[in-house]
Amino acid sequence: MLSFIAAVAGGTAPDWLEVAWWTRKRRLWVTHRTITHWGIGWIVLLVCAYRWLGYQHPLAALAFGFACGGLMHLLADWPNPLGVPWIAGRHSLNWWNSGHCDLLIVGASWAAAWMVAGHVWLHGVHGFALPPHWRAG
Repeated sequence: MLSFIAAVAGGTAPDWLEVAWWTRKRRLWVTHRTITHWGIGWIVLLVCAYRWLGYQHPLAALAFGFACGGLMHLLADWPNPLGVPWIAGRHSLNWWNSGHCDLLIVGASWAAAWMVAGHVWLHGVHGFALPPHWRAG
C-alpha cells in the first residue's frame, strides 16, 4: 500500500520538483522538463530501490513506488513534441500534444498493472499467464 501511495506522488513528482517551494513566489527553479524529467535519474532510483527491497530496507517500498510513478510520468510525457531528456538530449516520439490522449496512457498503464498484479497475486487467473519458457523454474 505504501508503494501505491508513493507511486501516486511519484507520478506528479517530475513537475512539482521543479517548483521552488522555499520561495514566496513559488516559481520554477529549473527549466520545465530538464533535470527533474531526466530518465537516467529515475531509472537509477528504480534499480536502487529494487535492490533495497531484497535487503528489506525500511524505505525501499516507498522509493520503489515513487520511482515507478516518476517513470510513468516520463512515459506519459515522451509522446508529445517537447519530449523528455532520457540520456543526454531531449527525445520526443512526437505523437500528440500535451493534454491529448493522456487518458489512453493512463488506461494502458492501469491495464498493464492489472495484468501484472493478476499474474503475481492471482496466478494468471485472467488468462494473461506468461508463456512457460518465461517462468522462473
